[in-house]
Amino acid sequence: MNPFGRVVMCGMISQYNATTPAPGPINLGNCISRRLSIKGFIVSDHMEKQKKFFKDMGQWIEQGKIKWKETILEGIDNAPKAFLGLFKGKNLGKMIVKIGPDD
Repeated sequence: MNPFGRVVMCGMISQYNATTPAPGPINLGNCISRRLSIKGFIVSDHMEKQKKFFKDMGQWIEQGKIKWKETILEGIDNAPKAFLGLFKGKNLGKMIVKIGPDD
């Protein structure tokens, strides 16, 4: 991190059911010497911006300015694997279970 850097944190799904705490950073002293700020947030802190966000994001997606990755598993039989994978970080982007006509 650069001096006066800012770290924004949101979401901890991989930790929701942890039975032991995850190991913490070993270099927290750097936060002091670099004068860093760490702040958590949740979406509901910013609901007044939702309407504008949906409008802007919709336009950017239509224009191809926004791209994303998804992890797709095929078949209903893979639903439990997909769900459990969310808690282990097994997905890149959104986890999707694609269900076909035979499922």
